[in-house]
Amino acid sequence: MLCVTVRGIQRACGAVTGGLSDIGVFDPYDLNFTQAAAIDGVNQVYTAVAERDGVTTPSIHIIQFLVDNGEFTFKQSVTGCSVKYELEWILQIPDIAQDLVTFLEGLDASGCCCGLGLIYRFNSGRIFVAGERYVNDASITKFIIKHDGSDGTSGKLLDDFNGGNIHLKGSYSRLPYEFTGTWETIEALSDIAGSGS
Repeated sequence: MLCVTVRGIQRACGAVTGGLSDIGVFDPYDLNFTQAAAIDGVNQVYTAVAERDGVTTPSIHIIQFLVDNGEFTFKQSVTGCSVKYELEWILQIPDIAQDLVTFLEGLDASGCCCGLGLIYRFNSGRIFVAGERYVNDASITKFIIKHDGSDGTSGKLLDDFNGGNIHLKGSYSRLPYEFTGTWETIEALSDIAGSGS
């Protein structure tokens, strides 16, 4: 008998889809996520998201990256009883231009000041949240995501890739929690809301 309750994992039999479909970045202090109380010690998913009082400008900024060039990875390690998950999101963004320069400057500044919040959807349709600061109107321990280790190239030939490989990294005591709302909920809080796209 184990000294703790370990829940088994079960999923319906079927194919698994890889890759990121969409990703948005937000100020961790701007949003509040709703999570039901733990059941038998098991933390639950996030069921809703809303802007916190006083937040104005879109809250979530959707990042446009090359199709089939978005990836999430994690690595778990343990020291004694301390558990750490190293998390990374890698996105390929085309065209070395002022827009890319400005975007990277913003990521650098945000990572230094308050960290980045990320909400992302896999090609499977599942949505996850990382770097959040407020859950059920209460502050959680800091979950810091930063821009770290990006690189880029102009390429040599006309048909070579021209752009940047963006690396967003963080570490935390757990993996990101799933959000069971829709991506349309996310878009309604984003800079594409009302843009006609």
